[in-house]
Amino acid sequence: MDPTRLVRATSRGLFCEAGGFYVDPLIEVDRAVLTHARPGRGYPSSRSCVCALPGVPLFRQALGPDASIEAVPYGESIRLGDATVSFHPSGHVLGSAQIRIEAGGEIAVVADAYKRAPDPTCAPFEVVRCDTFVTGAAFALPIYRWDQPETVMTEVLEWWDAPPCSSPPLSARRSDCWPS
Repeated sequence: MDPTRLVRATSRGLFCEAGGFYVDPLIEVDRAVLTHARPGRGYPSSRSCVCALPGVPLFRQALGPDASIEAVPYGESIRLGDATVSFHPSGHVLGSAQIRIEAGGEIAVVADAYKRAPDPTCAPFEVVRCDTFVTGAAFALPIYRWDQPETVMTEVLEWWDAPPCSSPPLSARRSDCWPS
């Protein structure tokens, strides 16, 4: 099986030829299929964006009220060209998704980021069977160790309730105190 049959890396991002779309494009494209709202991607100027339904408020804020956003509930399939596409929870952040792409008898799943530990802020990670799994690995090295979500949320809430401009926990920054 050729792992690049359904999605392949291009200068614009991961391209699905069967569906005629890019997953999390790096620059403007006609149709962007998105794993989650994240700065530094090419989707803000893309003609059409498709995302998981829970991510719509975040994408609407990032893209503006006139952006063309198609929302798909988790687990529902849509047809894009010759590909069947569905979104499944990745457990990463609110509205994040794994994108399942099926065409020509093969299945690929793209998950830019995912988290298997329970997180009360988003839908839990769902195992999605596939022939090819494509994922980012920015924090996959064993040097990275993360506190439990409850601990992190407690720190953030304590900081948020503290007097303005107090020292933030970890990398949190309130824009009124910490210029970007």
